[in-house]
Amino acid sequence: MNIRILGYKDAEQYHKVRLHGLLNYPTFFSSSYEHENNYTVPEIEQRLRPQADKFTLGAFEESQLIAIATFKRETNAKLNHKGFLVGMYVMPEKREKGVARALVEELLRLLRENEGLEQLHLTVESTNERAIALYESLGFKQYALERHALKVDGNYYDEVWMVKEL
Repeated sequence: MNIRILGYKDAEQYHKVRLHGLLNYPTFFSSSYEHENNYTVPEIEQRLRPQADKFTLGAFEESQLIAIATFKRETNAKLNHKGFLVGMYVMPEKREKGVARALVEELLRLLRENEGLEQLHLTVESTNERAIALYESLGFKQYALERHALKVDGNYYDEVWMVKEL
């Protein structure tokens, strides 16, 4: 497995993996399949352009993208000691093989070089026990439960807020 920061050349594979997650696991994301299915390739390429305060990691098996995770850092001066892990998704056939752990570990390694960054936050749908257990094993701590954080097809879903001190 190879993990690296994605760029514009990865746009089509990224979009395919992202849409798979949005379509099959809509409660795991704040965005929707309907919204992101309309993105053009140039829009996806722009979205993937790595920046100091935002980038997406991808895990590849041979040349196939199998997992994604995006980092976004707060840009406001009073908040830029915080960053967020968002859009984490591993293709179902690659789960429980250490892919998610490796992806988060690589993100944490890269973030050590990010001057002034002190905290990494994330949210996870409250019934996603495997993801919560993974994040806790990597040192994330739960600090809040947001009730009715998402509304999908008329049903509400809670999100657990977690943080790791860097």
